Amino acid sequence: MIAAVVWMALGSPAFADAADDIERGVAKFQAGEFAAAIAPLAAAHAADPSDLDTALLLGIAYYRCNDAAHARPLLVAAERSADPETRDSARIFLGLLADAAGDTDGALDYYDSVARSSSNLATSGRELYDRGRGERFSAGLVIRPEVDSNVPLLPATAAPADGSTGDGALFLLADLHLRPFDGVALVIDQTLAYRKLARLTDYDIAASVSGLSWSHRGASYRAALGYHLDVSTLGGVRYQLGQTADASARRAVAGALGIAASYQLALRTLFPDAYAGYTGRVQTGTARLSWLAERWELELGAVVAREATDDPALSVLAGGGQLAGRLRLGRADLRMSARVSDRRYDAAAMGRRDVQVRADASLYVDVTPHLGAVIGGALLDNRSNAMDGSYVKWTGYLGVVVATAP
Repeated sequence: MIAAVVWMALGSPAFADAADDIERGVAKFQAGEFAAAIAPLAAAHAADPSDLDTALLLGIAYYRCNDAAHARPLLVAAERSADPETRDSARIFLGLLADAAGDTDGALDYYDSVARSSSNLATSGRELYDRGRGERFSAGLVIRPEVDSNVPLLPATAAPADGSTGDGALFLLADLHLRPFDGVALVIDQTLAYRKLARLTDYDIAASVSGLSWSHRGASYRAALGYHLDVSTLGGVRYQLGQTADASARRAVAGALGIAASYQLALRTLFPDAYAGYTGRVQTGTARLSWLAERWELELGAVVAREATDDPALSVLAGGGQLAGRLRLGRADLRMSARVSDRRYDAAAMGRRDVQVRADASLYVDVTPHLGAVIGGALLDNRSNAMDGSYVKWTGYLGVVVATAP
């Protein structure tokens, strides 16, 4: 679709009588050599800043070279063109820039203005507007073989139940997302997951998570709210019933820099006798510095958590820091995060104190618009002053992802 916009922009009559610089720039542009097209197009634009068709091409060339700072003012100028094709081409690329910067509402405004116009780009505007709103219905399937170094150490518990044993597993996940109201960023979701161990089948886990979420993504503010109910079984018997409520917000400060905060409340009931002491509530809050760019994201901040459990010897106040990053390069999406916390147990634990490190990384690669591959792993390292309180768990996986939408 973007290629069609470019060719329509090139078809403007202003290019027919192009000077040498314009001709060289257009030739490089048509060949897909956008970096090489910038110099001659910039020279032509400097010679005649009123030529908005040249401004459009130069802005698109900068956009294709991931230079939003230079692209945006040129596209803003081209948007003032009296020619509908030039104007709407500029608006589409301004929408793409807004979308890349996280300003979903701003991007939708640009796309909607093109969709309502009488130019040849109206269809492209409608397609981008529909895509930007999100699919009304989407579904995904993950098939992921795994290796787990410490199977008995379960996600809802802070210590292994009976030693450290490794095994291979097959993880399956299916999720559905429904956006019931047009123009409202409310999503209902349902996730089903099953983890089958190769040998230690007593630790096979089946889980169902149902919930809804709301989000807002604007140029200055981002916010999200969510609520989910989860039920799971362990080895074919009841394991956990949980409820989770989340709230997060981000405020842009200057350029890519922003400040962010989040709060999560998790209520859980664990049914097996070996894990019943972990029943209770977990509250987690974060305050972060956040950098959001077109192709990368970085967050650094503090995290505080309070785990109040039925067994007072398992209740903890934890504080520490976390770092998270994301890098998008073409079809590849790399994500990494790490958290270090000082965990101080309540008096019933008789002075127990742990230092815990959690880290994970994953790389997702688009193979087709509906098929991807993912590889990743996670590490949990807990060092304790209590006897038998130290443990390590790592997992690794390689899988495929099938989705109805990119």
